[in-house]
Amino acid sequence: MNLEHFRDNADLRYAAKHQRESGLNFHGHVYTDHFRDGKLLHHCDQGGNTFTTEGMARILNIVFRAQTTEAAIYCGIFKNNVTPAVGDTAAAKLGAAGTYGECQDADYDSPATNKPAYTIAATSTAVATNAAAPASFTMNASITVYGAFLSTVAAKTGTTGTLFCAKAFTTPRAVIADDVLAVTYQITCTTS
Repeated sequence: MNLEHFRDNADLRYAAKHQRESGLNFHGHVYTDHFRDGKLLHHCDQGGNTFTTEGMARILNIVFRAQTTEAAIYCGIFKNNVTPAVGDTAAAKLGAAGTYGECQDADYDSPATNKPAYTIAATSTAVATNAAAPASFTMNASITVYGAFLSTVAAKTGTTGTLFCAKAFTTPRAVIADDVLAVTYQITCTTS
């Protein structure tokens, strides 16, 4: 088969090079603020996160199949040095025995029982963020926090629901009792 006419066609070369431009993409970006005695110790741009297949499927079902949404989405933190992957699920990764080593009552004491809600402001753009109300964790122990995630699971011990996305921090945070770790998640929906 002669492909010469394809190589010489500028429009086809451009289309091949930019074929993903019209695709819909979700990008999560995570920031952490580490406070001790009310003073900011460290502000870190942790970079982009991984959206799970489970999370992307849930988003698509809500938007295009008009499935009901959960009452809230929650932000959690984890203490195992793991790298989140696309195939991760809430059932395998979250809770006390999950691979992430989700932080429990012994690790942080506020908020108690449940993880903090991921509360975003209404948006008219393609960006959602909880920057006005970051997920805040008051620590109860000296540990290293390796990452954060968003899920539909409220309880720290819960393993049901959907794990939307997760991020291993670029700079893990070594915290002590009474430190506050504030996590800001920015999610962008884009066609490029």
